This record gives sequence, structure tokens and C-alpha cells, in this order.
Amino acid sequence: MAKKSAKKKKTSQTQRSKILFERVMVYLIALFVFALPLFIWPGSTEYGYDKSIFALIGISILLILWGGSTWLKGEWQIRLPWITFPALGLVLVSLLSLIHAVNGRVVIQSLTLLTFFFLFYLVVTNLVKEKRDVALILYCLLLSSFLASLYGLLQYLGVMRGAGGGHGLGEMISTMGNRNYLGGFTAYLLFPSVILIVRLRSRLLRALAIGLISFNFGTAMLVNQMGVVVALIVAAVAFLIGWAIFRPIDPIRQNRGWLIAFLFLLLFTFLVEAPSGPLNSVIGLSADGSSWIAQFWARNSGKVRSWDWWVGWEMFKDHPIVGVGLGNYKLNFIPYKAKFLASPQGAGYNFYIARAAQAHNEYVQVTAELGSLGILALLALLVTTPICFWIRLRRNLNEGDRFDLLLLSCGVVAFLVHALVSFPAHLPASCLVLVLVLGLASSRTYGEAAEVHVSLKKWPLKVFVTVLIAFCLLVSVIAARDFSADLLLGQGIKRLQMGQFPLAEATLERSIRLDFCPRQAYYHLATAKIKQGRYEEARADLELCRTRFVVENLYLNLAGLAANLGDLKTARQDLELLLATHPHPTLQIQAEYLDKYLEAIITIQEGDYNRAANMLETLIQEHPTFERSYIALGNLYLMRGMPVNARKNYEKALELIDGKLTKAKETLSSAISLPTQEYARLRSEIEVLTQEKEAVEASLTKLPSS
Repeated sequence: MAKKSAKKKKTSQTQRSKILFERVMVYLIALFVFALPLFIWPGSTEYGYDKSIFALIGISILLILWGGSTWLKGEWQIRLPWITFPALGLVLVSLLSLIHAVNGRVVIQSLTLLTFFFLFYLVVTNLVKEKRDVALILYCLLLSSFLASLYGLLQYLGVMRGAGGGHGLGEMISTMGNRNYLGGFTAYLLFPSVILIVRLRSRLLRALAIGLISFNFGTAMLVNQMGVVVALIVAAVAFLIGWAIFRPIDPIRQNRGWLIAFLFLLLFTFLVEAPSGPLNSVIGLSADGSSWIAQFWARNSGKVRSWDWWVGWEMFKDHPIVGVGLGNYKLNFIPYKAKFLASPQGAGYNFYIARAAQAHNEYVQVTAELGSLGILALLALLVTTPICFWIRLRRNLNEGDRFDLLLLSCGVVAFLVHALVSFPAHLPASCLVLVLVLGLASSRTYGEAAEVHVSLKKWPLKVFVTVLIAFCLLVSVIAARDFSADLLLGQGIKRLQMGQFPLAEATLERSIRLDFCPRQAYYHLATAKIKQGRYEEARADLELCRTRFVVENLYLNLAGLAANLGDLKTARQDLELLLATHPHPTLQIQAEYLDKYLEAIITIQEGDYNRAANMLETLIQEHPTFERSYIALGNLYLMRGMPVNARKNYEKALELIDGKLTKAKETLSSAISLPTQEYARLRSEIEVLTQEKEAVEASLTKLPSS
């Protein structure tokens, strides 16, 4: 009897420990969900990067705790919803995309983040088991969304500093880095949050939830994005269709008072905060009262997005099986932009559109980056997901559960619809909403349909847990190093802007050593070396950027360095590629000038002096304020033994240089405070003009006195 009692007591203690651990894990999930959307770090270069690092380390901690606990229990029962298998297919296809990737490390980085969000989905699916867990986690995410929305509203009103220190939509970056990201985040969460209104028993918490959801809805309207509005409309239609099919009447009947109050508050919020709402002009939250559709097309955003999609199509045509590589769209954009513009379809795009890091359509981007295999994997995922929801809804006879599942599915619908014109799968906070909603819908809370079970024991368990923990620790260490590298990058850029070139170089080199996949650090490092006159080293760093940080300015800088080093033909090739992309008008003027200038210099080298002189004279007529044309013409006349003409051009160049120098110095000295970037630009301009002045004065001394 004593042995039996002791065994029973031990079993009871084990059961209590298991329950306690599961509660702790649920609270940790809730904490992670609350913190990730709000996480930003002073000195970092991009808010999304902060969140990515936070996600990798946070999910690693959850996985280590989960795996470690199963080691102690001696068995690991893992639930794998059917969604798992197409998701694994997407991971496999992403690995295959390394074949044509411009930069394989970018693929590995992107794939690691994709894998960890999938693992978080499994954590939620396996550890969330009760309705109270769903309510806790959703409430934490709702509170986080409210704080992010409040921060954005205060920036909009000018109470807190935003993007530029003023007020209005342009200031709204919140903790997301962009008002569009904030709008999408709040939209995906809208329908799943309604679960709190029907599930919570506390009147106070219900009332608070209604207020928080309505506030977030107001933010989604305030950001003035048609994609967000359409996503919410389609999600609402999907909910009505789902409700008509599965008829979850009881939750609505039992909570009709709360739901009516919620709908009225939602309507009032729409009237106040929507750009076309009748109360908006009275409140003064929007300076533009035109309709969403008019504003949408007036900004040419529809045509801009179609440009990005056509460029993605060009990538797919070249690599139709496995694509250009996961995460490599941004590295291929400019060369393929030039290719698209040379095609018949590109002829109608005669206006400037900036380089796109993303395709503004997740389905197009998957097509470009992962090819046909990626399309198949994505289609499998998109087909499996509604099938899983359908099966769970059919087999679960509890109307409250059905109502919850319909609301969760609407969050997925909003995400997928918005992905047609945006890139939420590339934003950590937006991914969090999608993965969490799918995880909650797939959890034991709503049954055990559409899933398989895997059990690990003895040595397979120990091997698997050991590998998992080692992998998580490795990823966390690399993520921490990458985060340090990003902070150093920010410091290096600031030092570069302040003219502290040797210190900036040292800081940027430290950043590169720590970074798993350094990208723009090489670009700024090259700038630091250019300022110190080390052109060969700078050119080598910029060449690395061809597969790491491909922006329009890269080609202009490469051309300039190649010209300074005497490689004029390579310089012209870079300029021709840049001009073929229809760059920014300011950049295009510089590129056209430099291209014609280099053509004239090449003509001089070929010995055709008369043609070169005519080319430079024409260039001066087109761009009378570019001093280099006068300098080149002066050098040409000096070579031809025509000192009078040479002096005339040198003196004109000196006059232009002195005028620009005086203006730049006056601006620098008279301004009470200048943005760091403007200060750096003026310093750089003064330095270049001073060098040109010294060169012209040296040339003038070689001329006979008049």
C-alpha cells in the first residue's frame, strides 16, 4: 500500500509539474506575442530588422524550453496539422532556389526566418489547449496593436516625433517603420479579436476589448490604404458566407448586446477616421477629402505595382523552375527592370519608379524567387489551409468553436487578400498575426481533426532534441552578432556623415566581420575609402555590392570610380545599364552627363580631337554649369597647343567652382542646425570642389602668361 501511495503521489506531482510548465509556456507565448510588434531599438537601421532578430531569439527560447521538457519526460508527442506538409515543401523549394541565387546567404537568412515562424506555428498548435489560452494570447496581441496604433496616431498629430518631425500621414511610422505596415497589421487582427467579445466573461475586459478593437480599426482607416480596405471587405464577405454555411447562431444570440454596441462603435469610428467619412473633415484627421479610389490612382500606385510585377515576370521567364532565389528579388530588380523596359510591355512605363525591394505582391514574388516549384508549393499551402478549416468546422459541433474558427479564418483571408498588393509575409509583425491565427485555429482548443501525430522516445528523442537545441543556439548567436553588426552599421553611417572617415571605416569593417550576410555596409565602406582617396579598394567594395546591395547610386559610383581609374569602357557600361532603368530624374541627368563626358574623353584618347571638342562644346551648351566639361575642354586645347582657348575654359571652370564653393560654405555656416545627411552632403561637395579648384589652378600655372 505504501509503495502504491508513493507511486500515486509521484504521478500526481509529475502531472502538476506538467500543468505548471504548460501554463508557463502559454504565458511566454503571450509575452512574445505582445512584445514583438512593439520591439524597436535605438541606433538600429530598420525596425523590421529589429523584429526579425527578436523573433529568432524569442522563438529559439520557446523551442529550447519545449524540447528540454520532453527530454525530462522521456517522450515527445508532436501534433502536425496538415498545413505542415506543404509548408515543409515550401522550405525544400526555398533550398533549391539556391541554384540560381545571386547571393546564397540572403536565401539562407530568409529561409531561417521562414523556418522559425513555421516552428512557432507548431509551438502554438501543440501548447495551446484551452479557450482561456486563446483569449489571453489574443488579448496580448490586441494590447500590443493598440499601443502601436496609439503611437502612430500621436505621430500623425505631431505630439510625438515621427519620420520627419512634423505631422500628418507621412509621420506615421509607429513601431513598424511604415504606416502601411501598421494598417495591414491592425486589419489582419480585426476579425480574430472579436473572439474576445464573445468569449470573455468579465464585463470590464469585454468593454475594453471593444474599445481597443475599434481604435485599431480607426488606425486601419486612417492610414488611407485601399489594399487594407479591400482586404477587410473581402474578409467580411467571407465571414458572412461562412456563417451562412455553418450557422453558429448561439454565440451571436447570447452576446447580441455586446456585438451591437461593437458594430455601432465601429461605424462611428469609420465615420470619424475614414478619409471619405462625413465626420472626418469636421474632426480634421484628414486634409484630403477625396475618395480612396481617386487618391489610389492619382498617386499612380496601381501602375507602380504592376511595374514591380512585370519585373518579377521577367525573372521568372529566365529561371522558370526554381526562380532567382528566396529573398533575391531586390538584388535582381535593377538589371531586370532595364530588361523589362526594353520589352514591348515596358514601353508604356515612361515615368520614374523607385527600386523595389519587394514585388508588392507576395504571389508574384514567390513566382519570381521560387519559380514553378514555388508556385506548386504555395498552391498546395493555399488549398490545404481552407480544407483544414473546413474539416475542423464540419467536425466541431460546438457553435462557439465554429464562430471562433470563422473569425480566425477571416484573419487569414484579410492577410492573403492584402498580399495581392503588399508584402505582409516579409514583415515580422504581420507574419506573427498570420502564424498565430493559424496556430490557434489548429490547436487542441478546437479539436484534433486534419492532423497527424508523431511520437519520439529514447535515443531518437535525445538526438532530435540535441540537434534542435544546438540549432536554436547557433541561430541565436548568429542573430545576436547580426544585431550588433546592424548597430555598428548605424554608427558607421553617422560617422561617415560627420566626415570622420577613418573612424567610419573602422566601424564599418567591424560591422562586416560580425554580419552573417553584410550588404549595404560594403557600400558605405566604399564611400569612406573614396573620401580617403583609396579608389582601388573602394571599387572592390562596390563590386561586392553587385550581389549584395543593388541600388541606382551603385552604378553611378562604380562608373565614377572606373573613370577615375582610367577604365572608361567599363564606366560607360555601368552608365548604360543605369540609364536603361529610367533612374530618378536627378540621377539620370548626372548619368547622361557623365556618359557623354566619358564618350568625349574616350574620343580624345582615340586621337579624334576635333570630334571630341565638338562633343564637349555640345555638352557645355546642354549643361552650362558642369565645370568638368570646361576642365576637359581646357585639357584638350592644352594638348593641341592652344593656350588661349585652354585658359578661357579653365577660368570659366574656376568661376563655376568658386561660385559653388561660396554657396556651399555659406549654407554650412549660416544654418543653425542641419540634418546629418545634408551636413555630410555639403561637406562632400566642398571637398570635391576644393580638389577640382586645386587641379584647375595647377593647370593654369602651366600656361604661358598672357
